[in-house]
Amino acid sequence: MIYFCADDYGLCDSANIHIQQCIEEGVLNKVSVFPNLGKVDLSKLSDNNSVRLSLHLNLVEGKCMAKADEVSLIAHKNGNFKYTFGGLFKLCLFHRKELEAQLYKEIKAQVLFWKNILPESVPFCVDSHQHTHMIPAVFKALVKVLDDEKIALEYIRIPSEPLVPFIKKPSLYFTYNMVNIIKQWLLKLLWLCNQKYVKKNKIPTANFFGILFSGKMDENRVKKLLPGYIKRAQKNGMDIEILFHPGYIEKNEIDFKNNNIVFEKFYLSDNRKTEFDSVIKLSERSVL
Repeated sequence: MIYFCADDYGLCDSANIHIQQCIEEGVLNKVSVFPNLGKVDLSKLSDNNSVRLSLHLNLVEGKCMAKADEVSLIAHKNGNFKYTFGGLFKLCLFHRKELEAQLYKEIKAQVLFWKNILPESVPFCVDSHQHTHMIPAVFKALVKVLDDEKIALEYIRIPSEPLVPFIKKPSLYFTYNMVNIIKQWLLKLLWLCNQKYVKKNKIPTANFFGILFSGKMDENRVKKLLPGYIKRAQKNGMDIEILFHPGYIEKNEIDFKNNNIVFEKFYLSDNRKTEFDSVIKLSERSVL
């Protein structure tokens, strides 16, 4: 199975509308949903049985869902999260025990919120905003919450891209973004730290595609790289997840300042419109 996934549903009304359009007119069949930004409405999504829904665990933007005074290491008194990926990673290195305890409370609040709004017939899947669940302390806390709450996990995203499909496409070599290259290798390293939990708990995952070209997942790149992914998936008997960010928005459509939205530049980037267009144009027949 190939999952064409849109992240960031629940950011704002405009982003939700554009993602919904990608479901109705494009190839999109998986949506990752923010639990804590106040724009969660699963009615349209859950009515479509062909769309897989996933909790987009959020520890970096908006407000915490646990009590702020119980997660003071990661959130201010007003509930706003303090850190992005880098800050959480540093805390993991120097305050891991305390961090794990507070992460457990916040992750539990988000997981139970998601469980309560998710229709019983819909399987439980999880990933995270800015891939923070790959930080070892976050990953460990997440697995513990799921185990303690006896939640059967259908799928967890492991954003560690295989290198072979990219190596075999030299025409793309000079289109890589150095930031994304660094991000890819960091996530691959963190996967080495976390894979024992996945294997021990036999958690289903997939071959992932969407880090090296994050923000630039256009139709041409997908068509060039996907055949290599399909060969790999057929060999190891795994699904494929392709990540897009098609929920583009215009200026003034969201209150960035008062809602603790820190990735304003990313949300307003023209590249999100490019990814929206790609998802609309793509079809399973055109990429297989």
